[in-house]
Amino acid sequence: MLFTDKYKPSKISEIQGQDAAIAKLKQAIQKNKSSLVYGPVGCGKTSSVYVIANELNYEILEINASNFRNKKNIEGILGQAIKQKSLFYENKIILVDELEGIAGREDYGGLSALAALIKITSYPLVIVANDPWAAKFSGLRKSLGLIEFEKLSYLSIFNILKIICDKEDIKYDDEYLKELAKRANGDARAAINDLQMLTQDKVLNKKDLELLDERETNENVFNVLKVIFKSKDIKLIFKTFNKLNIDLNEFNLWLDENIPKEYVKEDLAKAYDALSKADVFNGRIIRRQYYRFLVYRSMFLSTGVALAKKETYDGSTNYKRTSRILKIWIAKQQNLKRNAIAEKIAEKTHTSKKRVIKNDLPYMKIIIKKDKYIARELGLENEEVEWINKH
Repeated sequence: MLFTDKYKPSKISEIQGQDAAIAKLKQAIQKNKSSLVYGPVGCGKTSSVYVIANELNYEILEINASNFRNKKNIEGILGQAIKQKSLFYENKIILVDELEGIAGREDYGGLSALAALIKITSYPLVIVANDPWAAKFSGLRKSLGLIEFEKLSYLSIFNILKIICDKEDIKYDDEYLKELAKRANGDARAAINDLQMLTQDKVLNKKDLELLDERETNENVFNVLKVIFKSKDIKLIFKTFNKLNIDLNEFNLWLDENIPKEYVKEDLAKAYDALSKADVFNGRIIRRQYYRFLVYRSMFLSTGVALAKKETYDGSTNYKRTSRILKIWIAKQQNLKRNAIAEKIAEKTHTSKKRVIKNDLPYMKIIIKKDKYIARELGLENEEVEWINKH
């Protein structure tokens, strides 16, 4: 059994380093007020909601935002939940975890539907996010009380690890356990997983920490590309890939940009086939939270692409930084004002931002000229009105 499940906190006193945030959240729940709980990964956000519910004898209905991104699903699932009383508990908390899961689908009205339900619910909604400051979440921030969970100190994580070691009869030295806590960089879940991985023999020693040293040594992306494209040595490929110092989504784009510079004909087709399979597993991870598929995604991004070639290619290649990220950023900057205006209109007209951009914006210039009060009703600023008049 995973230590993260076995030692999941059941009481408020078992959560380290979040006393102020928990007190604030508990008070909001008792007053039936909805909250947006945010903070870094592994700091105890979701666990805190569960222990508060346990102490108050509240039922929890947990819904992962990744699983119901559009307006229809949100209104169908949450809309029913806020109407039904709890049969066996004093009250009910509706927990919406991983708000970022709606990130790519706001055009389907998911966020506006969620904001509308917050206004009419008789039960406290607790929405959990890592970073709530994106522009698309502005409507939610206005409707919710914001509660920040701090990044955990290494001493808080050390205390958690110490409790687990004592219960599991793991032999340890305080110095090594503190070093393990420091390496987690505020993520208690990661620290607990590392502890379980390193103590299969019920001992934590200096040699185990050296294994983490090797894992955490960053590798330049150009070196990783060189090994993948120029080698068929599986051990070398895995060792180098595991030291990669960038996000896998970004590395996927690096591969996409540079594969044609190395491979030709059948090798080229096989390399892109491996890349597409990695993308399939990434989609399953996002949609279903099946993080065990991460190993398959990594395999196709590294050895999958490397072994697509029949033979290694001679000569050196100047690998190029992916241009797609820059193009996406430029496009977003160009459309930033348009999207902000469309979001305001969508909220007031109870429709989606995508529909506003397609059907409404082309006529807003005429509408505003006909009736100057329309802009005020829509909440548009003067500079936004000027933008509409110019386009």
